[in-house]
Amino acid sequence: MFRGKVSVSLDVWGDFACFTQSDAKVERVSYLIPTPSACRGILEAIYAKPVEFMYQITGIEVINPIRTISVKKNEVTRKAALKKNKPVSPIIVDDNRTQRNTIYLRDVYYRIYADMLIRSKADSRVTPEKIEKEFRNRVTKGKCFYQPYLGNRECMCFFAPVDESRKPLQESRDLGIMLYDIFDPRLMEPLDTEKGTGMIQVTYYHPYMINGHINVPKYDSPEVFGRKED
Repeated sequence: MFRGKVSVSLDVWGDFACFTQSDAKVERVSYLIPTPSACRGILEAIYAKPVEFMYQITGIEVINPIRTISVKKNEVTRKAALKKNKPVSPIIVDDNRTQRNTIYLRDVYYRIYADMLIRSKADSRVTPEKIEKEFRNRVTKGKCFYQPYLGNRECMCFFAPVDESRKPLQESRDLGIMLYDIFDPRLMEPLDTEKGTGMIQVTYYHPYMINGHINVPKYDSPEVFGRKED
């Protein structure tokens, strides 16, 4: 399935982050660290060519202390039904208002490690050296296809090459069962909810943080459970 790889890393940070726990039904509660899928999303926002390669997250380092903040927001429970040439009734909108609590992480700084796996069917001109150079150039110059975010789109993510002067948090803990990904990153079939194409595959794993570092297993590892083939 893959014919080559190159290892890359970068630092990401932001004022707030929210990697919503999959078992949070109404109010959003963030995991204490980024999920592998959130990390993959950040990397793909910077540089992505799904036909040529995919990202396999291999490690996450927590640099800043883990701190949370609780924020209450006014939201709506459903979309207002729009009728052609007719304004939306204020009463209908007000009836659907609700106040919900969100537990954010604040002042976050992470280091992401990943392998860029070259697909077997990629053009022969696609080499580890080529994609690594393009990735590093984009990170150095701050280029991205769209602004990456830390879990929720409202949590803006900044990125830069690894700053060696910043060391991982000297703390260890069991992080419990955690979401790994909601798609099979090996596939290139996009999800289209209108046409009903694509497939959601929710997977989980059990991460441990040792002195600020979390090893992330490969997607096809026995440590990742919930795959359809299982």
